[in-house]
Amino acid sequence: MHDRRRVKAVAVVLVGSLLASPALADVDEIRGEGDPVCAAPASDPNEIGAAAGLSPTTGAPPAAPESPQEPPQEPAPPKEPPPTRPSLEPRAFWKDIKVEARRYVADSYAIVTAPLHWDGADWTRFGGVVLLVGGLMLADENIDREAQQNRSRFTDRVSDATTGFGGGYGPNVGVAYLLAGYAFRNWDTRETGREILEAGLLTHLLGKWILKPAFGRERPFESDGETHFHFGSSHDSFPSGHATEAFSVASVIAIRSKGWVIPTIAYTAATLVAFDRVNDHVHFASDVAAGAVLGTAVGRFIVNRHKQAQGQKPAADINLVPIRGGLAARVVF
Repeated sequence: MHDRRRVKAVAVVLVGSLLASPALADVDEIRGEGDPVCAAPASDPNEIGAAAGLSPTTGAPPAAPESPQEPPQEPAPPKEPPPTRPSLEPRAFWKDIKVEARRYVADSYAIVTAPLHWDGADWTRFGGVVLLVGGLMLADENIDREAQQNRSRFTDRVSDATTGFGGGYGPNVGVAYLLAGYAFRNWDTRETGREILEAGLLTHLLGKWILKPAFGRERPFESDGETHFHFGSSHDSFPSGHATEAFSVASVIAIRSKGWVIPTIAYTAATLVAFDRVNDHVHFASDVAAGAVLGTAVGRFIVNRHKQAQGQKPAADINLVPIRGGLAARVVF
């Protein structure tokens, strides 16, 4: 009975960490401007000159005040044609390929340089992610031990059926959306396929060639469930590539879909992939949590950039903000 309670507690922590990742995406801050103040008419000549924009002593226009230095702006996405029905003509298809090439280059640069343009709210969210993943790292060994003690034929069967959504199934889903979009001449479906493939590729490159070698964490089957980092080595446990792929696909589908049914299915499938990797003893809980955050953030970042380039409004977003006595959820449209 005691073991079952501990397993349930561990499951609650892991599910909470995974399902919280959609709320970690970027949010545009809403800033209000003050009401204009009407000035009283001036009667003094100096005041009249000041009202006309002249210096009261020399009669010359005063020097313009120095404006405060603004932080560097995030690079704007390249402009794209507005949403239109996909065409199967070779000329239009070649134009789509050129747009796709510009997207990959511009989006890659924007992702790499994004931290240079973060504001205080962005850094606060990043700090929350660090605390979340770091807290799971402290519990990784216990979670791994409990997961292996409670591993069963049923959990292995679930893993065999669903872990592929974080592997080869991910790009296949993108290709299926892309082909269906062209076949049925549906713009939203085609865009979903294009963005699934792009998000999957960029997160794969970022995870495999930058983050994994940087952290060099041993997988649990290599370290017998213990936490070992060899920074700059070939060990590749952190972050989980399968979880990153699954959540990048799920986040794109969720933003591009209407209603709540399809997004719920997409994120449920991604969460199962995360559980599969822990069950199979190939990743720790913090590995899959970090992959979930990375995949969701990149997927949402890409889709919102493309909507901005096409003159559309970004997707509605949810942000957790501190209030007295707890947290509140803020929805931004």
